[in-house]
Parts: sequence; C-alpha cells; structure tokens
Amino acid sequence: MKAALAAVLAAAVCLTGCSEEKSEKVPGPVPFDKHDRCLLCGMVIAHYEGPKAEVFIKGETEAIKFCSGRDAFTYALQPENARRLRAFYVHDMGRTEWANPADTALTDATKAVWVYGHDIAGVMGNEPAGFADKNAAQAFIQKHGGKLYGYTDVTLDLLDK
Repeated sequence: MKAALAAVLAAAVCLTGCSEEKSEKVPGPVPFDKHDRCLLCGMVIAHYEGPKAEVFIKGETEAIKFCSGRDAFTYALQPENARRLRAFYVHDMGRTEWANPADTALTDATKAVWVYGHDIAGVMGNEPAGFADKNAAQAFIQKHGGKLYGYTDVTLDLLDK
C-alpha cells in the first residue's frame, strides 16, 4: 500500500514538473539614457519632446526603446513581436510633462488608457498619449481634444489615420 501511494505521489510530482513552463520574470521599466536611439527611426530619443516608450521581448534581456508611443505600438503590434511581448512601458502623461517626460512616470502600456487625435504634435506626428488614470486622460481631452481608447483599441489601422 505504501509503495503504491509512493508511486502515485512520484508520478504526480513528475507530471507537475513536466507541465510547468519556464516563465521569464517580467522586467520593470528602465530609465532612458541620453544616448538611446529609437529602434524604428534611429533618432536620439532624448532630443525630442513627448512620451517615450520601451518594450521587452521574450528572449531579449535589454529594453527596446522608442522615441514615441506611436513607434512602440507600430513595433509591438507586428504579429511576430506581439506574441513575444513581455512588457510595454510608456510615459504616463497624467504624471509628467510633455516637454520633458520623467522616467519615474513610466507605466504599463497594456493597462493604460490612450488619447489619440489630440492637438499636441508628437515627434512622429499624431501621438497616442498614455494615461494610468482615466480621469487624467479625460482632463487632457477637455484641454487638447482627441478620443479615449483602451490598449487593445490602438491598432495599426488607427495609427494610419
């Protein structure tokens, strides 16, 4: 009886171990450096106003950085990148200034609400502005126009408009 119970327990442990996937720890946001360049356009990120963004992709240890949320979305929404996305951070425009966004105000882009179509020019044109707080986004809309979107509502088609 003890031998049968031990065999069942050993099998359960083996099956549990076999079924677990090795998951990578989700990295937190990292500060932007004065020499960082945008992956898509190659521009020095620190030279431009507006929200910046960074993503982490499975299998990569370093953040991939962008001069704008627009460029970051363009990259992150590509099918080959979307399925490997580990983390996506953007400046929370409810907690920082457009002219000089603070790295202490980076927030999870997938949980943010987005304002698109507002009257503030971004480095790459019409810039999706991310907000951790919906009320801050609504206040921004009252002042600068635009429409409120959820993360999954920001698509490549929307960015082409």
